[in-house]
Amino acid sequence: MEGDLGAPNASVLGEHSLLVGSSWVAAFLCFIILLTTAGNFLLILLIITQRSLRNTSNYFLVSLFMSDLMVGLVVMPPAMLNQLYGRWVLQGDFCSLWASFDVMCCSASILNLCVISLDRYLLITSPLRYKLRMTSCRALALILATWTLAALASFLPIKMGWHELELEVRPLNVTGQGDEEQCRLLVSLPYALVASCLTFFLPSAAISFTYCRILLAARRQAVQVASLASNVATTDEATPQVPHALSQPLAGNESRRFTNKHSKKALKASLTLGILLGMFFVAWLPFFITNVAQVRACGGFMSGFQKFSLW
Repeated sequence: MEGDLGAPNASVLGEHSLLVGSSWVAAFLCFIILLTTAGNFLLILLIITQRSLRNTSNYFLVSLFMSDLMVGLVVMPPAMLNQLYGRWVLQGDFCSLWASFDVMCCSASILNLCVISLDRYLLITSPLRYKLRMTSCRALALILATWTLAALASFLPIKMGWHELELEVRPLNVTGQGDEEQCRLLVSLPYALVASCLTFFLPSAAISFTYCRILLAARRQAVQVASLASNVATTDEATPQVPHALSQPLAGNESRRFTNKHSKKALKASLTLGILLGMFFVAWLPFFITNVAQVRACGGFMSGFQKFSLW
């Protein structure tokens, strides 16, 4: 009897703990979505409202923040529902649309980073000709090209069915598991390779190249500034207005301080670029390599934030 009475109590306790755990997961995911949405919206609002921030370079930042904002508004909420319910609870027709937005937003974010690195490269290497090269029209054209390429890599092949596996017969990539529907983006190896190259591997190579050139240019400019400071100090030592015994220590100290200041700036820039590149590759490289490997191994591919629904 005691065993019979204890079994329902254990079942009730198990369901209660499951509900409590789901509540904490839901609260955490809602916090992540709110943080992503509010943060990117405030950054966009800051650039739009502040006159001093309305320049050509910040156009690309607005485009980057917009892609991340769309992730928070369009991609993350369905992924959260997938996590909480363990199945696709929305309409089946919305699955392919959600997958398209998923791929497009992730691709646009990476491509925007590539364009930002190109913009910084032009600004550092040729600051005097930067305004002539990077006009507002050209900046908007680059942003339009970025979003167009992201859309062509997502909406066009998914809607036209070019991404599908030859053996995949379920429409809209909604795979059934018993009575529950699961939304999975299953693609062929050619699509995975082409999309990954266009939206990650080639932009990653461009980002690495431009930031390395930026780093070399920053160091070269620091050396030139230090050399200029030394020449100025030598000129000050030769002036007859100040006694040589007094001018030499003062000029030498000022030259050393000036050199150390710009050396620290170059070191700081080097560390910042290294951290940014490291974070970028740590965040995205394992994902794309794993997805291509999964396509080769089992013929399946999941887009970026569909992994978010499978935590």
